[in-house]
Amino acid sequence: MKTFLTPLRIAVVFALAKTLVHLYTAQNLGFHRDEFLYLALGRHLAWGFWSNPPFIGFVSWVSQTFVGDSLWATRLIPALLGGGLLWVTALMVREFGGGRFAQLLCGTAMLLSVAWLRSFSMLQPVCFDIFCWTLLSYLLLKWLKTKEMRWWWWIGVAAGIGLLNKYSIVFWALALPLALLCTPERKELLSRRPWLAAGMAFLIVLPNVIWQWAHHFPVLHHMRELAENQLVNIKVVNFLADQLLMNGAGVFVWMAGLFYLLRARAMQPYRLLGWFYVAILLLFIALSGKSYYTLGAYPALFAAGAVFWEKFLQKTGWRALLTTTIVALSIPLLPTGIPLWPAERLAPYFQWLSKDAGGESAVRWESGNLEALPQDYADMLGWEELAGLARSAVQGEPAGTWIVYAENYGQAGAIEHFLPLRRPGVLSFSDSWRLWVPDTLPAGVRTFIYVNNELGEDVQALFGDIQKIGEVQNPLARERGTAVYRCRAPRSDFPDFWSGAL
Repeated sequence: MKTFLTPLRIAVVFALAKTLVHLYTAQNLGFHRDEFLYLALGRHLAWGFWSNPPFIGFVSWVSQTFVGDSLWATRLIPALLGGGLLWVTALMVREFGGGRFAQLLCGTAMLLSVAWLRSFSMLQPVCFDIFCWTLLSYLLLKWLKTKEMRWWWWIGVAAGIGLLNKYSIVFWALALPLALLCTPERKELLSRRPWLAAGMAFLIVLPNVIWQWAHHFPVLHHMRELAENQLVNIKVVNFLADQLLMNGAGVFVWMAGLFYLLRARAMQPYRLLGWFYVAILLLFIALSGKSYYTLGAYPALFAAGAVFWEKFLQKTGWRALLTTTIVALSIPLLPTGIPLWPAERLAPYFQWLSKDAGGESAVRWESGNLEALPQDYADMLGWEELAGLARSAVQGEPAGTWIVYAENYGQAGAIEHFLPLRRPGVLSFSDSWRLWVPDTLPAGVRTFIYVNNELGEDVQALFGDIQKIGEVQNPLARERGTAVYRCRAPRSDFPDFWSGAL
């Protein structure tokens, strides 16, 4: 048994287990609204998009081209990446000097952590961002052990690819020099090596910078919207509470790892990783960052914490007790990280969690309101129902005489995904969809299929015949109440009105 459970084999077992967990639960809900956007990005490959760098579009293209666009196929790459996260973290355990128990403890805590389960349960830039941060921690660890320049080159490459996926790598780059200043490695800032790595990262992300320049930096507009609509609702006390809660019982592992890195003499060579966590935490507190923005800094703490407990608990009985405690405390919280059941069975669980167990943060949305399901789960419901309403709206309409307009990218993506409406397609001014809006419409367009939660005055003024086809009825869906209207008899030339509105 001891021969079989080598550290690398343990890493493989946990990586496979995490991948299978994600694939097994993928069908319990449905596509997330964001996944419809990312699938659309894969059909419009470019060096940039309105709110995303290009990497997620490339991943989406690979997924749709070689696997397909079903729900299971869309979730396959994130599931594999979730397994990869455990693999890289296991490598860090080994670099810290951990043995079999450290690998088992780290793998168990991370496998059952609701944060990692939630982050890798769907196609989104977040999972690639977390993996990239974890890879950067591993590369930093290798540099701290060897002081070889080649690791800085790899850090530059990983940071550059990370920037092509999510701009939050900028915060990683800001926190690193702050952490270096707190350690003897501060002298590295005076050498050319980290700056060469930064240059490498810039060269990799340069095509996206050029794209942003050519499109007048839409990322700045997106960041302003994010700050005004979401970050303004974030409170420091909730942010700090989430840091303690989002990894569940894994808090016993990562917190031990933080203190071990910062205080233990044996961890003196790797203290930089502990100070990095402190720096990134302070940065996001100062900038009102979302709770999950810090997730990429935790795998190194998990790895260090597992090594601490392996060294501290010498007796097998105490080690078994710690592992059993983590498992016992984690299992009741698993539905908060991954949809173990369909929505109808999840709703009573979250009612119990929020009202009886004090877990209100699980169902607090970005608006600050408490709802029946977590926002991510509610965002996975109602889309096929909405697409069915759109199908009813266009039935009987001659080809080339109608268009579908959706108010947000989730609506637009869902309708395009479930219906054969590639031409003239679904139009929207939401997020990257605004990049694909045509300057003119065919002269024959007379019917406007409008998707929104209310009928605006401008639409009512433009059309003489407006019929409400129906609205999303699912009470658990975030899109509940979203209606589909068929608008006919325009009071003026509709294509001319469209051109004037652009």
